[in-house]
Amino acid sequence: MKFNEKLVLNSYLLSLFGVSSFEDLAKDLKSSQLEELDESDNSLFYHELKDKLISTNKIISDDKLQEYDENIVRHTKTMGRGLKWKYFQYLSLLFIEIYLDKYFEDKEQLLEDLNIHLKEFNTSIDKKEKLSEYNETELNKLALYNATGSGKTLLLQMNILQFNHWSKGKIKINKTVLITPNEGLSNQHLEEFQASNIEAEVFSKDSKGLFESNAIEIIEITKLGEENGDKTVAVDSFEDNNLVFIDEGHRGSSGDKWKTNRDKLSKNGFAFEYSATFAQAINSAAGAKKKELENEYTKAIIFDYSYKYFYNDGYGKDYSILNLSEDSEDIKQTYLTASLLSFYQQMKIYESSKTTLKPYGICWFKCKCR
Repeated sequence: MKFNEKLVLNSYLLSLFGVSSFEDLAKDLKSSQLEELDESDNSLFYHELKDKLISTNKIISDDKLQEYDENIVRHTKTMGRGLKWKYFQYLSLLFIEIYLDKYFEDKEQLLEDLNIHLKEFNTSIDKKEKLSEYNETELNKLALYNATGSGKTLLLQMNILQFNHWSKGKIKINKTVLITPNEGLSNQHLEEFQASNIEAEVFSKDSKGLFESNAIEIIEITKLGEENGDKTVAVDSFEDNNLVFIDEGHRGSSGDKWKTNRDKLSKNGFAFEYSATFAQAINSAAGAKKKELENEYTKAIIFDYSYKYFYNDGYGKDYSILNLSEDSEDIKQTYLTASLLSFYQQMKIYESSKTTLKPYGICWFKCKCR
């Protein structure tokens, strides 16, 4: 089976809506009209889903669905950016609402429900690929498998607000930490937090308020170490009851260190991880390590809007893969020349067609309009 077909946590959430696939859940939710709110400040997605649930066994009650929707609308307004969620973004937030509610309301029941679903799920998997039962220590890790460009940064910010709502008075969190693969992405997140009125700061060894401030700490995975150094901080300095967010953490690291550090930080807290390339990262592993990672992430990925869905919805770029038939200097020269000409053509079209392209929201990477 393909990796995407073994996402048991995602399958469990879909089952609560009486469907077995993302396509079945999403088919009536794609209209942009549903991105609006009604006169009571409920989203039109809520009304569409409520009608859908009428034909199911109503595992999710109308009252719960409305509560989740009201939370999403309230958190969105808190960010103050006038956001309107696409259907896949709304569903991602809704899945998180459901899970956090169940996790903090009755963790033992959630564990039992997941293992009942997993047992049935395993009947459709080859014997060699069957997933092990959930244990309680696995419940505090969630992963979102969302394509690049699908709004992971804004979803991450919403997930912080969602977690704070459901966890209030039920868990002691030391720090909220965002782990990134590089300095550029750290600075980008800082700007986005500021735009959403969320207090955050980029890690610095010179920052005296690092462990005193309530701000979200943004730190590159390379700056987490086993001991304090000139540019690193010991993981143990943060204790182990943190709320941890990992944005493509595996991209900025090698070996198992990044994952070990992540697990230490959130051992008695909670972790969210975001990536567009979970399948690729796992497939790059081998042997027992690959099996271990696959077992973990198939049980942790709560939402799957990977590139195939992104592309089929019309958001992805058309692409072609050109493999060189031989590794000669002449071939390389021709390939690089063609690539530069293609790049020049894109720039030329953009520069001569800005007025025409403006209504479509297309802008060049140096553009400051967004």
